[in-house]
Amino acid sequence: MSGTVNTSVEMANLALAHLKEAPIRDFDFSSVASRWFRNHYAAHRDAYLAMHDWDFATELVNLPAETDRPPFRWTYQYRKPSDSLRIPQQTVNGEAGGSIIEFEVVGQRIMTDQPPPFPLRHIRRVIREAEFAPLFVHGFSLFLAAGCAHAITGKNSRAEVLRQAARETFDQAGTFDAMQGTSLPMIDLEIITDR
Repeated sequence: MSGTVNTSVEMANLALAHLKEAPIRDFDFSSVASRWFRNHYAAHRDAYLAMHDWDFATELVNLPAETDRPPFRWTYQYRKPSDSLRIPQQTVNGEAGGSIIEFEVVGQRIMTDQPPPFPLRHIRRVIREAEFAPLFVHGFSLFLAAGCAHAITGKNSRAEVLRQAARETFDQAGTFDAMQGTSLPMIDLEIITDR
């Protein structure tokens, strides 16, 4: 596996290679595999992107406040970017050691007391496969293979083996991806042990 793909079909064919299945030419109706990818590829891509703060899928934007104020609890509301898949923890000015910005996502809006502009770091939908990082490509190919294994091969055991491989690869890829740059602090959660 080269780690680089340029099209969704190339990405699907990497997944099919894990299944030892013949490659496809398009997401059409010519085979079970091509039909499965036609119906499920985009949803699986978005789910895998949303699972981690992938560097190549992270975007920084300053959002203007909407003129309407939230009905209660928060002071400002901001419209989420249309390509946003997940909004991780936010800090003032996006600084790694900065104060945490409290917010709540309600539908397509971000509610907060943070005055405008809102410095948003979010995970965006990436639809150009050429932008995928090599570690993402490897993990996503296994994730796709696990997703389509039963439908294409009819073998549950193969699907389970691929699910395990996809989990392990995701953990490794996420660890290496997170080692780039300075990571943001994690929120300390108080866990109640006595009732």
